[in-house]
Amino acid sequence: MSRSFNKYLTRIHKWAGLVLSLQILFWFASGFFMTIFPIDQVRGSHLVDKQVFSLTDANIIPIEIAMTGYDGALNGARLVNIAGSPVYILLGENGPQMLNARDGQPWDGLAKVDIQNVASSSYKGEGEIAIVTKLTSAPKDYSGKLPVWQAQFDDKAKTRLYIDPETGEVHSVRTRLWRVFDLAWKFHIMDVTGEDNFNSWWLRLASGAALLFALSGVGLLWFRLASRPRRRRKRVASVS
Repeated sequence: MSRSFNKYLTRIHKWAGLVLSLQILFWFASGFFMTIFPIDQVRGSHLVDKQVFSLTDANIIPIEIAMTGYDGALNGARLVNIAGSPVYILLGENGPQMLNARDGQPWDGLAKVDIQNVASSSYKGEGEIAIVTKLTSAPKDYSGKLPVWQAQFDDKAKTRLYIDPETGEVHSVRTRLWRVFDLAWKFHIMDVTGEDNFNSWWLRLASGAALLFALSGVGLLWFRLASRPRRRRKRVASVS
């Protein structure tokens, strides 16, 4: 009975060790990959430069008039330059409101041509704009504010800029390297879905294999220690 159970534990120990070895391989391989590239290169910082736009006209309404358009108690206001367009930002009890500083109407955000201008002037790579799309649902490589404009470039890095439709700010830079790095990070932390799910099948499998590996190892050790005195006694009896 003990020999068959020992054999059964040995099989469990080997299979659990195989599953753990795969996860350890993912840890080492993904960790090694993530140490190769500088983090600024992964983030695409070298592909984007923050641009400063100048206002082409000074035909703006007085700020006192713009402030009367706020709905609620007003705390302050300021004039900002959004991709060359003057915009008043009114701050008060009902949150910020943005007005077109030229006509006092609510700020509708940047048009597609403005986004193209922001993308092309911010981009420092060697490619050209291929597609500009306004997204209302987040793609896999973006998790920020929605809606957002996505500007795709035809360079080797497969660069994508995610631009705020209201402020023209470049929220994120995504490249093929970033996407591979992100996948390696997910394998490294056992979160393949990227949803911070602590009940994933891979995490359950790895943790269950670790538990079986440890328990079976303890069982095998106990059997070996328990069998040593018996072997010695049999040897003594055979000699006598």
